[in-house]
Amino acid sequence: MMIIKRVVSLRQPLLRGVQVRYQGSAALNDSSSKTTPPRPFRHSNMQSATIFSTPRSDTSAMALKRDSGDYYFEEHSEALLSAFNLYGAMHEEPRVTATARDMNLIEAALAVRDVESYDKILILMRHGEAKHNAFEREYAQKHGSSFQHANDDENYPVDPMLTGKGCGQMLNVSNRTATFFNKETGLLPDLFVVSPLRRAIQSALIAFPTNSPLTSLTGTPWVCHPACMEQANGNKSEFVSSPEELEEMFPGINFELFNQSLMRGNVYNSKVKVPLFESKIDLMNRTDAFLEWLKERDERVVVVSSHATWLQSLCAFSLRYEESNGKNLEMFKKGEMRSVGIKFS
Repeated sequence: MMIIKRVVSLRQPLLRGVQVRYQGSAALNDSSSKTTPPRPFRHSNMQSATIFSTPRSDTSAMALKRDSGDYYFEEHSEALLSAFNLYGAMHEEPRVTATARDMNLIEAALAVRDVESYDKILILMRHGEAKHNAFEREYAQKHGSSFQHANDDENYPVDPMLTGKGCGQMLNVSNRTATFFNKETGLLPDLFVVSPLRRAIQSALIAFPTNSPLTSLTGTPWVCHPACMEQANGNKSEFVSSPEELEEMFPGINFELFNQSLMRGNVYNSKVKVPLFESKIDLMNRTDAFLEWLKERDERVVVVSSHATWLQSLCAFSLRYEESNGKNLEMFKKGEMRSVGIKFS
């Protein structure tokens, strides 16, 4: 395991456009069986804040983990830290901020009833292993070359679905959702938000089979949000499918926001128009924009299915964790689900 040991100073130049692949491994967390009720937020600490009032966590906790068939680069996390130091200077107006607390699912079920301490309970999830992950692994084993060479191969998967292993990872998640998300616990999703990339949508549908938009008896809305996607940066796995293709494959999900973004030219992951890079500032802008959008929604328990870099930006920078142990700085593993209680400032 590689640990980032140095704090990026305010003077360090912003590292822009770092390509990052494979930000996780097949694993699940939150196996704790604690029954201690979640501690309320200390509201005296929740005055309106800009980026510079965000409590700094020890950056040495930002672990970049190497696992079988997965590759990680320190540059991504260092670039995020460097961009974070400059981000506040670019925002003269106060940002929408929220204090956050990591919790297990038992605590999350109890927190649903605590409306004074928590505005929303977020169930954050990274997709399972997808076919491009397997392709890159097999390509490297066969040719002994890097991801960039695999990405140039004509057979490289575009907007891939999950592998059998990835489906299995999300089925493991579904065992937990069946146990904790029901009327008995009171932890029931009010809203599902998914990235436009197919692996994230498929993962959410497998993880919550009784809440799928066509079979659910509760009519829980499913929304595809373009801000939750992973930007292409030239990677074919992030060349998003068209709204028409997605609607045909995943009926019942609302793709209106995604369609509007395409019409405005705000989404560049199409197969026709792909930028060279997305900067880390742009990534933070997207997670901040999502948090602002979420604040205006009435739903309380929100499931979000997205990607490692986006989830890390949301947890490490857009949210302000109290009593953080550094978990919010770590990248999500493939098939990992975390629950977070948040209170907007």
